[in-house]
Amino acid sequence: MMPLEGIKVLDLGQAVYGPRVAVHLANMGASVIKIEHPAGGDLVRGMTHVRHHPIKRLHYMFEINNFGKKSLAIDARKEEGREIVYKLVANSDIFVSNLIVDSLRRLKMDYDTLSSINPKLIYGYASGWGSKGPDKELPAYDFVAFARSGLMATFGEPDTPPVACLPAFGDSIAAVTMAYGIMLALFHRERTGEGQLVDVSLFGSLIEAGSTNWAQVLDTRVEIPKMKREEWTNPLFNHYKCKDGKWIELGMLQTDLHWNDFCDATGLEELKDDPRFINHQTRCNNNKELIAILDKVFLSRTREEWVKRFRPRNIIWGRVQSYVDLLSDPQVWENEFAVSLPHPKFGEVQVPGIPVKLSKTPGKIKGLSPELGQNTEEILLELGYTWDDISRLKQQKVII
Repeated sequence: MMPLEGIKVLDLGQAVYGPRVAVHLANMGASVIKIEHPAGGDLVRGMTHVRHHPIKRLHYMFEINNFGKKSLAIDARKEEGREIVYKLVANSDIFVSNLIVDSLRRLKMDYDTLSSINPKLIYGYASGWGSKGPDKELPAYDFVAFARSGLMATFGEPDTPPVACLPAFGDSIAAVTMAYGIMLALFHRERTGEGQLVDVSLFGSLIEAGSTNWAQVLDTRVEIPKMKREEWTNPLFNHYKCKDGKWIELGMLQTDLHWNDFCDATGLEELKDDPRFINHQTRCNNNKELIAILDKVFLSRTREEWVKRFRPRNIIWGRVQSYVDLLSDPQVWENEFAVSLPHPKFGEVQVPGIPVKLSKTPGKIKGLSPELGQNTEEILLELGYTWDDISRLKQQKVII
């Protein structure tokens, strides 16, 4: 049995954030109905590029955010279409949407309306900027939330342009945060029987993603400076270029625990007793000198040669990998951070896996995403509509 088996979810979302929340729930066993407008459906269905990269084969931007859902293509702006949604709401556990507040009000799909139909409903509002403040009703994408959150201005080195986030980076962080909030609300409902509004914003989620840095600024009221890697305080918490042009990352905060092993691995035994580097504090005080030494040393071997030297020792390290590098990383495949799924057109496709591993009730990607309106008739029949009703609704363009 999967952990959310029997839980019914309605997904009135667009693009990534809202649909991504619902797919997390679907992967854990929830039954998810994706509500889409008959004219084109989710706007991502029509995308041909992600940033400047063309979508050549699998429509991955849509697929991975809609695994295992059913698609109900319905015009909820029309009264009969809205009534169908209300019937679904009455028997659902969770409603998720990332439409702006004004759109939800006009559709009469706001929290007050739906909770009056079903007081036990957990309503996940995936907002851009939060439910309060002067910008609460402004539209948002994760690119602009990333910029406003402080992350964009903090990444990179001095005198370099701001670093943009990857497509859907912020959406993914916010979706996990929302899924966490919905689980808390489900737990509360289990105890009390009452539903509630769960409000999680892109903006707030990305601020949380940088919470350690944000906490520092809250305390000091001083901007976190960008630093050149040649000037980082701790030389053993830095990245170095190897002979083959690839980079390796060191991650040793308590350098006294690792220093002797590190010197042995790098052939720098003479530095063990060097007064400039005799302990953690002196290494940090003489950081530029040590980084300059290590820059030269790391260029003497390829990255994999360094990996062989580091692996058996008490050294914390990691390859600086691209997404293509991940394809040959055994940790990815052993832990099913990517999995294979059957596809009717492409045979077998590989897609991101489920990062949460439950020993008793593991999640599972239940299948590929639905075609627009693929399950409309099935859903209406389950609600008690007849084939005559369905024909009439099609003629009225309420459904397709």
